[in-house]
Amino acid sequence: MSVGVLIKQQRDLLNLTLEEVADQMMAIMNRDTLTRHDVWRWQENEVTPRYWLPALAQVLQVDVEVLRTAARKQRTPQTPTSSNGPESASGSDAEDVDTVIAYAARELITRDRWNDTIQAAHQTLWLYGMAEYRYALDSEVPVILKEAAGSGCEIKVLLLDPTFSGTFDIDRDEGNPEGALATRITASLARFHAMQQDCGAAMQLRVYAAPPTTSIVRADDHLIVTPYVRYLAGRSSPTLELRRASDGGMFDRYTRHFDSAWNRARDWTQ
Repeated sequence: MSVGVLIKQQRDLLNLTLEEVADQMMAIMNRDTLTRHDVWRWQENEVTPRYWLPALAQVLQVDVEVLRTAARKQRTPQTPTSSNGPESASGSDAEDVDTVIAYAARELITRDRWNDTIQAAHQTLWLYGMAEYRYALDSEVPVILKEAAGSGCEIKVLLLDPTFSGTFDIDRDEGNPEGALATRITASLARFHAMQQDCGAAMQLRVYAAPPTTSIVRADDHLIVTPYVRYLAGRSSPTLELRRASDGGMFDRYTRHFDSAWNRARDWTQ
């Protein structure tokens, strides 16, 4: 019996909604990062839970080993593959079993691909980086964000604080004139602030004052991640495209990083 069948069977037996399952599990684990959509995806066997299994077993009133056995059967080992294009791989017995596509440089991803990614978001949309300048200036993005907000999508934009003193070091490392990064960030913030007015409460805009470590674009269970590599411009940095396949994998590690950065950031006001 699959994890999904067990969830559906016990929900019906205990008369629990998806939201009630998620809420009770978060209370048990003392975390607030689970949604009814996550539970629905487990029930549909689109994603296999791992980290949440003990709490899920407690809420559903089943033996955790029964769930673990079902979960193990759903994880099909795959052999890493590569091609002359982007390199793709998925794990076998390792913790990280999410689908990964690796690009030698961020600029290898087309502008249409970036926009198609955020346009596919229904639940969660994140733009996190130093300036996200291309998204800020793209004429299609205000429309995409407004439509996402109108459909109930939660939008979070997190940029480097333009007053952060480290921006001058980044300019020097990347061979740019002093103040170039701060100018780009300020311009991006002005554009995103205008989009925020159109999107209303569904869109939040914050800035962080700390050395940048990565750029993340999220659309539901899809991430595009560019780790910050010192002395390389962002467009030249290696980039990973991730699709979430199970609990506790590479995808979840990056989202935990974002959550920490977001909670330490401050709201941006004009």
